[in-house]
Amino acid sequence: MKKLLLVLAVVAMASFLLVGCFAVPDGTEGEGEGEGEPEVLDAITIEDEYLATSGVTFVGCEKDVTVTLSEAVETDYVVYVAIKNFDGTTTTYDYDVPATPNADRTIWTVTGYDFGAVLTGDKLADCSPICLVALVKHPCCPGEEGPLRVVTVDCEAPYADLAVTFKDCFDPCAETDECNPFVNGAYFEFSSREAGLCSTTDCCGDDCSGLASWTLVVDPDPCAPACKTVYGSACPVEGVVECGCLPYAAGDDEPTLTYDVTYTLLDNVGNKFEDTWTITVDSGNVTNIIVPLGNGGDVTMGTPVYIYEDKCEVGL
Repeated sequence: MKKLLLVLAVVAMASFLLVGCFAVPDGTEGEGEGEGEPEVLDAITIEDEYLATSGVTFVGCEKDVTVTLSEAVETDYVVYVAIKNFDGTTTTYDYDVPATPNADRTIWTVTGYDFGAVLTGDKLADCSPICLVALVKHPCCPGEEGPLRVVTVDCEAPYADLAVTFKDCFDPCAETDECNPFVNGAYFEFSSREAGLCSTTDCCGDDCSGLASWTLVVDPDPCAPACKTVYGSACPVEGVVECGCLPYAAGDDEPTLTYDVTYTLLDNVGNKFEDTWTITVDSGNVTNIIVPLGNGGDVTMGTPVYIYEDKCEVGL
């Protein structure tokens, strides 16, 4: 009988040694079996990751990375997030960053993993695929690979070159409407499309994960709700801000007024382009538009103003 107990003890110790870098937390072995609980699978998830219809998963530049493991990692081990490289004969790892565990050491997180660092130098161009891997490391050993993901890095913001045309609200043919009184001011049209003699060009998009949304918000009074919000989820970026948002100045006591317009583009992994225009009007005209990230300048009523020409040759 004593020999049988000794054999069982040896088998139990051998089973424990086979665990390696992973160990089941005390008191959790066998829990949930047969109770219909979902199985926990080893996985890597990335903040704002976007799965395109093509099957490609895109990730942004600095995003949180979470590694979920089915078994707890032993106390002396640490999970790292790294880029795996293989040249046909040799495997190397770059940009390995230690993750922070939760209480039971099954979920590990790197806050703001710098995917953009992978694209530095001549290594990779933007919108390039990489292999992201979780490594379980001990100070005395090189590390053991856990789950991995192939993702495509998108660090560039979307773009849309806009032609903006200001027009006077006065309409000599309009009938007087007491319920909708005339506002002495201007309105404007904007579009990323440029019509030529033979074709129409749309300078709008995102060269990697794709355009997700755009908004144009007119705020004549920062303490009041937005006067007008125009938005969309695809190209072209175009619309009209009707009369009422850009009233002209009253006159001598108020020679000019300024209005802010916030223009925002987002792609599918959260990269953002944002600019705030400043529009100045006097008692009867739009006199100036300042576009910090574009080509602002004097404005003539009814004449297009091309303000984003760094990406496409629209309006040149």
